[in-house]
Amino acid sequence: MDFRKESIFSETPKGERKRIGFEYRARLGFESLYVGQEKDERSDLVIFKFLAGSAIVEGDLEKGLVFIDIKPTTLNRYPNDVVQFVRNNMVLDIQKDFVSKDILEKIHDFGKNRDVMLAVDDYGQEGSNRARVEILKPAYVKIDLQAHEEKFDFVLWSLNEIKRASETTEVIVKNVSSEEELEKLLSFGIKLWQGKLERILTLRD
Repeated sequence: MDFRKESIFSETPKGERKRIGFEYRARLGFESLYVGQEKDERSDLVIFKFLAGSAIVEGDLEKGLVFIDIKPTTLNRYPNDVVQFVRNNMVLDIQKDFVSKDILEKIHDFGKNRDVMLAVDDYGQEGSNRARVEILKPAYVKIDLQAHEEKFDFVLWSLNEIKRASETTEVIVKNVSSEEELEKLLSFGIKLWQGKLERILTLRD
């Protein structure tokens, strides 16, 4: 098993860019085993442990935040296994999935009682909605810029819904692929992003 990581950046009012952390994911070759089928909780836990361990070994938790995906049902079923691998600056990125209010409340309590940061992934898709944000009160919510054809309308709608659900939650927009897109997001007051634009800027430098 191998992994890849994508940087997450913050844009300052003065136009300065700062890397605040990384998102860790299993490489496509391993993820492809689950194409067309639902990944079970045990497999998801194995991947989470591998990625969490990799983040610890790489030392990225000392540089900033590390976001790692996990299914809500995995966290609900194996909370004690998960907590053994959680470290400071690690953010559990709760994947989109339809789950009950009871499960979400248990996840909220898990994060609060153990001082673990939570994020809600793919807002506006498959159960990742305002009610989820209201219950989890996550530190971060991620919006996929490319998830809808009218992408900026979708971002504005999502931003409004998230603010109504939790005043303290910060928004990260992912799959940002151009400076024009980033400028538009900045005009909305969104300063956190990740995506292909990183590679474009790196090649230019």
